[in-house]
Amino acid sequence: MALNVESAEQVVELLQESMTKLVVVDFYSTTCPPCRIVDGILDELTSQYLTVAFYKVDVGRFAEVAAQCRITATPTLQYFRNARKVNEVKGANKKAIVDAIDASLTGGGSGGSGSGEARSAYGVTGHADVTSTVVKAQSECLNQNDDHPLENVFKGDESYLESDVDEQLVLHIQFNQPIKLHSIMLKAPLDKAPRNIKLFANRTNLGFDDAETTPETQAIEMTEEVYKSGGVVNLRYVRFQNVNSLTIFVADNLEDDDVTAITQLAFIGTAVNTANMSDIRQGEEGH
Repeated sequence: MALNVESAEQVVELLQESMTKLVVVDFYSTTCPPCRIVDGILDELTSQYLTVAFYKVDVGRFAEVAAQCRITATPTLQYFRNARKVNEVKGANKKAIVDAIDASLTGGGSGGSGSGEARSAYGVTGHADVTSTVVKAQSECLNQNDDHPLENVFKGDESYLESDVDEQLVLHIQFNQPIKLHSIMLKAPLDKAPRNIKLFANRTNLGFDDAETTPETQAIEMTEEVYKSGGVVNLRYVRFQNVNSLTIFVADNLEDDDVTAITQLAFIGTAVNTANMSDIRQGEEGH
């Protein structure tokens, strides 16, 4: 049968477990009749999929965990490999639940089947899109236009982040666990696209003056050609091996415009095994 999660710390442990196998997490409510149907389905599947780990999270007891995982309805089952979500099923549809297990087991990585194709994200082979580890509530942007805030770069739609009083931006990005950051991906309108960028790993509370004078972890010059070819920039990987937070200083843009804009920002790399979901309060019932 599926194991009930009894603490927020156990969420960290199951993410670590997903580095070596498929982990299925059932987010349920004690007042939800379809959730009881899923209980029966998982009881059956645990004996069929012996290499898959099944867990249950009470959304009433662990509301912050549910919010971090963007649970909007119960039952919702999320499937994790390599510390990232690879699939999701809402409702008590047994076929959908089983199909998602099978798809997740054959989707690459080291879990479940014991072999699989190499992961790839935005054309970067061997690494995954780890943007889902960004803690949006703990991330911020200095000099943003409040009508076009930082959160827009993570939506994947036509919305965008835009600077306010001038072209410069300072983005403070917080991750919910340490990551090995291999590349970043930027999409932006070419007339307002960032050009000179400084990256600071694990340096918090940097303002504009600090960003201009503090030695960076890496400096990047974006070009029109880079944006047109997908906007992916490989980093000096050895310098980004244990990144809990990243500060991004945008100094100017391609057209020297007074406004800088970014439509999408993504991070490509690998979750470090010693995950630390610091954004989830280390509480018990009622948190």
